[in-house]
Amino acid sequence: MGTTEHEKQADAHREVMERLCREYGEALKTYDMAKAARDSALAAQLELVVAEKSNVMQAYMERNLKGTDAALH
Repeated sequence: MGTTEHEKQADAHREVMERLCREYGEALKTYDMAKAARDSALAAQLELVVAEKSNVMQAYMERNLKGTDAALH
């Protein structure tokens, strides 16, 4: 029995979300280390990186939810 198109899409979505979450987590960890080192200039730059990673993740989830809602109706 082969993999259905829906299963392939779900796997692809999971892989993308795992990557986005990992990138966000790494950025947040680096930001926290800069704050702990009291490097305010680096922390300020990394705060922007963390915000961007968060925005990308949120946009991806919103776009994917719209596709899921359409498939359900």
